[in-house]
Amino acid sequence: MNRESLINKNLIVAIEEGLDEKGKPIVKRYTYSNIKDDATPADLSLAANAIADLYNGLPYQFRTVNTNILV
Repeated sequence: MNRESLINKNLIVAIEEGLDEKGKPIVKRYTYSNIKDDATPADLSLAANAIADLYNGLPYQFRTVNTNILV
């Protein structure tokens, strides 16, 4: 039977840093690697908000990206 095994989790913090000449948001994304496998969504949200406070701009989106291996 096949299964997936988590090998890496990344947290991506997207920050809106203004508008371009067409009025579209300028969004910069920052990736943080080696997130603990057992981090809860609440933990990740708190961390992402704290990180976003360090940047000039408004929080735009927070997401995680998991890399799995098929076993």
